Amino acid sequence: MLTKVLADSLGGSSKTLMIVNVVPNSANLSETLSSLNFSSRARNAVLGLGNRDTIKKWRDIANDARKELYEKEKESQDLKQEVLGLKHSLKDANDQCVLLFNEVQKAWKVSYTLQSDLKSENIMLADKQKIEREQNAQLRNQVAQLLQLEQDQKVQIEQRDSTIQALQAKMKSIESRLSEALHSSEDRSALGSDLSNAKAIGDGMDSPPVTKKLEEELKKRDALIERLHEENEKLFDRLTEKASLAGSPKLSSPLSKGPLNVQSRDLVRIDSRGHSMDVVPSSPALAADKTEGTVALVKSGSDKVKTTPAGEYLTSALNDFDPEQHDSLAAISDGANKLLMLVLAAVIKAGASREHEILAEIRDAVFSFVRKMEPQRVMDTMLVSRVRILYIRSLLARSPELQSIKVSPVENFLEKANTGRSRSSSRGSSPGRSPVRYVDEHIQGFRVNLKPEKKSKFSSVVSKIRGLDQDTPRQQVTAGKLREINEEAKSFAIGNKALAALFVHTPAGELQRQLRSWLAENFDFLSVLGDDASGGTTGQLELLSTAIMDGWMAGLGAAVPPNTDALGQLLSEYSKRVYSSQLQHLKDIAGTLASERAEDAAQVAKLRSALESVDHKRRKILQQIRSDVALLTLQDGGPPIQNPSTAAEDARLASLISLDGIVKQVKDIVRQSSMSTLSKSKKKQMLASLDELAERMPSLLDIDHPCAQRQIADARHVIQSIPEEDDHLQEQSHALKPSTDLGFGTETDVAQWNVLQFNTGATTPFIIKCGANSNSELVIKADAKIQEPKGGEVVRVVPRPSVLESMSLEEMKHVFSQLPEALSLLALARTADGTRARYSRLYRTLAMKVPSLRDLVGELEKGGVLKDVRS
Repeated sequence: MLTKVLADSLGGSSKTLMIVNVVPNSANLSETLSSLNFSSRARNAVLGLGNRDTIKKWRDIANDARKELYEKEKESQDLKQEVLGLKHSLKDANDQCVLLFNEVQKAWKVSYTLQSDLKSENIMLADKQKIEREQNAQLRNQVAQLLQLEQDQKVQIEQRDSTIQALQAKMKSIESRLSEALHSSEDRSALGSDLSNAKAIGDGMDSPPVTKKLEEELKKRDALIERLHEENEKLFDRLTEKASLAGSPKLSSPLSKGPLNVQSRDLVRIDSRGHSMDVVPSSPALAADKTEGTVALVKSGSDKVKTTPAGEYLTSALNDFDPEQHDSLAAISDGANKLLMLVLAAVIKAGASREHEILAEIRDAVFSFVRKMEPQRVMDTMLVSRVRILYIRSLLARSPELQSIKVSPVENFLEKANTGRSRSSSRGSSPGRSPVRYVDEHIQGFRVNLKPEKKSKFSSVVSKIRGLDQDTPRQQVTAGKLREINEEAKSFAIGNKALAALFVHTPAGELQRQLRSWLAENFDFLSVLGDDASGGTTGQLELLSTAIMDGWMAGLGAAVPPNTDALGQLLSEYSKRVYSSQLQHLKDIAGTLASERAEDAAQVAKLRSALESVDHKRRKILQQIRSDVALLTLQDGGPPIQNPSTAAEDARLASLISLDGIVKQVKDIVRQSSMSTLSKSKKKQMLASLDELAERMPSLLDIDHPCAQRQIADARHVIQSIPEEDDHLQEQSHALKPSTDLGFGTETDVAQWNVLQFNTGATTPFIIKCGANSNSELVIKADAKIQEPKGGEVVRVVPRPSVLESMSLEEMKHVFSQLPEALSLLALARTADGTRARYSRLYRTLAMKVPSLRDLVGELEKGGVLKDVRS
């Protein structure tokens, strides 16, 4: 059995190791002997023929498997090599895609920048055109009104002339009749009848008094006519003067029809360019219309106000409050006062760090609400005063020009009854004082009427029994007395701007301390050291000062229509001061910039930018005043905001704009002339362009003439120093370039490439990059071939279309063979004329993409070089 099992492993070249396990036990003797015999036979076993064939077969199979495995491994290695090659090709393709994407990104960035610049320039030009149209329309209205006024005056003069002539004819007839009556003594009766007829005709002009009266009348009318003529001449002289100083004059305000009165008209100051810079109107309505512009008072002019949930809620609540939705005045008063208390609570909760932000956020809503509710007289005036003081102090903190204001001390606002004003020596320390006073010393003081108590004998006896001091008189401050003082203080404070300034510039604690000090000094029977009565004497001083302070505070917030409250008037006046100061500051800056002289193009651009920035800020300030709610009081009394004239600055800005344009055109001309030689016509054209720029010099101010003259003279010297040659030689030199090795040995350095993509219907579009070298020649960069292998990018100088005029189709193909294949496919046509036309359009397309070559395209079009000729 074991032999059959191990038949394949026994004999032949196989090595058989047989391990026999024998047991030296007599019981297993037979098994031991049989095992030994089997192992002896197995050692001598020989492999049969069948087993040899099987082994050979399996060896062959193993060899075939080895060969197949080798071939598979070799094929695997080849595939790996191919994959590595494909990966390398893919990496190269990805690198090219990245480079192309970067170029496209740069091109998009440049295109976006150009589009944004073009858009901003279009907007600026549209604004200028709109302004010019408005100015022209206003000027036409002014001229029409002046013509109408002149016609009216002519009609009046004609009527007066006819009246004068009629009167003169009557006078002559009367005089002739009088002379005839004097010379003929025999016709005295006829004289009487003639004189009576003359009286009837001439309204009694035959008598000497009537004659004198007529003469006086005629003199007055002559004087009036002469005055009217003078006024008319002045008006037209002013109009022609403005028209000569500016190309499109604009009058400040329409002139009223009817007889002229210089003293009653609005005073209008007009600058050299015809703009109205300062108007002092004769009516409050005009004053409100003319108060324009300054920086932000609580919020900054350029930054947007930060919004908070509390600010948004308060703004909405203040704007949506409608008194008509409430049933009674009590309900209206309750709602309005709750909103004011919410405003104060929001400012307190915001803290000192965010106080200005919350005030700026709800500023317009608060002032609109107060102005809307003032006629109702339902608001707690103390709350109104506290809100107003918050805004005025916020304005003071941000306006150094207001911090130098000094207010009168509290003693100037107090008087002792029956003794006149108190001249106490005590002075309170008010913050931010300077030598400038806000109010004068002649203000009506508030009279404090306090009298000591007269003690009876019985009370003296009682005081003596109790051991009290009898020499110190006492004042019993009753509730009725306090109410009376409070009402008197409120009446005193209504409309008192000087007292409002005292409250704004002096802290409340300091003001009450000064008030208590004055009361204790002027009413010595209210001893500060006393400790009797209800609350003690110190308590009485506290009650009196509090009653006066509360009355003043309530009066300062009370509005008496058509006037707003005193604090509102003060806020409006302070706002106007700040606006005027800021406008004057911008005026000073603009004046300094306008007086600077520009030496080169960089300084011209810098000065122009600075003046435009100042002018933009001034316009923003003027725009902000129009919407400043703090200035829209019930009745705007007081002077309007002074808008200083910027005529000189505006004229310098216009001159700088013109100078900047001249300098840029000079640079373009110099850049076009940056080549070794110039044709005679080209040189003549450049010099003519410089002459045209020189003719624009009168539009500049005298201070800008040296810079413009220096730029034009330098450019003229550069152009004249370039050698010139005949036009046909110039064209031949251009024609030699494509026939020889075009593009090699020429300048191909380009500062900036512009990418164009031509979709021809093929799977991949043609991409050509174009630019300009220092010689103002068109340079392109594209792949040498369209199909693979493309051969990499080549840079070539493109010949002008005039080079192809005298060439045949084969010569054109030879020229295009040295250029990228994409350009050749785009330009070549079936005929020579078609090729010239297609190449002319292609050259225009590529050159118009390069900003520095656009002028060259215009010149070629004027010269007839760029023509789309079809066969």
